[in-house]
Amino acid sequence: MKCPTCNKKMDCKTGKYQYSESGLDNVYLLGVEVCKCSCGERSVSIPAIMELHRVIGIALVTKDTALTGKEIKFLRKNIGISGKVFAEVIGIDRSTLSRWENDNQVVSKSNDRLIRLVYLNFKGIAQKKIINQIRDKFKEIKHEKKKSFRFTIPVKDWVPGPNMCAT
Repeated sequence: MKCPTCNKKMDCKTGKYQYSESGLDNVYLLGVEVCKCSCGERSVSIPAIMELHRVIGIALVTKDTALTGKEIKFLRKNIGISGKVFAEVIGIDRSTLSRWENDNQVVSKSNDRLIRLVYLNFKGIAQKKIINQIRDKFKEIKHEKKKSFRFTIPVKDWVPGPNMCAT
């Protein structure tokens, strides 16, 4: 691959990448192609981003700790609705959602659960699976402040078949 900045050949390797473009600081991808140039330019090849975002969303709604503001924002954006519409759907004021997303106000346990359910519903997860989520996972959610959970997602978890990245 040629560098878009200096047109030199970039050094490409399959490896680990912190996926901060998701809006989350704690998502790491394994097995993606990361290219670096001597001029400092960096390029990453992330296949099937829509499927990757679905996998991240499911990981967020099934984690056993309270959602963070960045996680709520990721889920909202992943279902493709504005803050105004999302606030209307869950029955809160837009300013409350903004405070949640900016970690300026704690989300109640019931609203945390509602956000997860709204996400699952918008993503078209079957009703039976939603009920299982409530029964199996949501009752276990701990709402104390904790260090951010680290999500490490191997490319095989969102890209079917053999990895298409060059080594």
